[in-house]
Amino acid sequence: MATTEFNLFRIKFIRPSQTDFLHETEKTPGDFFIAAMRDKPSFEHRKRYIWHIGNLVFFTQTTGSFAVGRTSKSTVELYDEESKNFIEADHKESPFTQCLFDSELGIVVIAKKSALNQDTTKIAEKIEALLSQNDDIFSNDIRVEVSPIPDPIGFIKQLSTASLIRRFTAHFGGPNPFDADEYFQHPMSVYLSHANGEEGVTTISGENLDNNTVTEVAKSTAATGNKASARIKRFKSSKPETIHLKGNPVKRRIDEGKFGPEAILKKFQKIYHDIRH
Repeated sequence: MATTEFNLFRIKFIRPSQTDFLHETEKTPGDFFIAAMRDKPSFEHRKRYIWHIGNLVFFTQTTGSFAVGRTSKSTVELYDEESKNFIEADHKESPFTQCLFDSELGIVVIAKKSALNQDTTKIAEKIEALLSQNDDIFSNDIRVEVSPIPDPIGFIKQLSTASLIRRFTAHFGGPNPFDADEYFQHPMSVYLSHANGEEGVTTISGENLDNNTVTEVAKSTAATGNKASARIKRFKSSKPETIHLKGNPVKRRIDEGKFGPEAILKKFQKIYHDIRH
């Protein structure tokens, strides 16, 4: 049976650190997300290549699916049977792929489509650009980010079972995810916003860092689409080594003949909750 690879991303709508009276303060990130989706935006990436969002379908008020793709024009050489001449004709292509979303959790699931790009992070960049076309997002100076959620299972297991953790480094971005941890991601993102920054990184070190605290921050870091690393000793007799949380988004191959869009989204909602908790 043919299967499709789906990849998990975190979408963030980051407000400016200082707002003026023209900015809307009551709208949630989810509100901006849905409003931008309803626009079905388009933008020209480069000459002859125009990207679009379309086929918007809602499962609930906060979940649904959409298609993202591009149109391009080229000239093809053909033989015309009627005139018995060779001719040139305009040819239009519109490859697209399916995406699923949960605006409350702030996640987007992108189906891999080689005709668009072998790397789904490149498709995520186009979704960023498309949603940034929305008038409300533009007028409120909101920055849209679509970041891969890396698979943290191996990293978290090594942290939680390490004999010794001597250093832990985590990256962070501006405020957005509602479920960021209380120790690091939430306060650091607020600090970053007040400092008018876009991204940051912090390292803590000690003779023996607390496994539980570091693991909790690692889960939150993964769920918010950020990177982390740690200097650990697996066993007392082991040499110190550095492990990393980064790279490709969580991916699953799914038979779309057996599972519809809503069922696939539920699978990824569970994956997200498993990562976070």
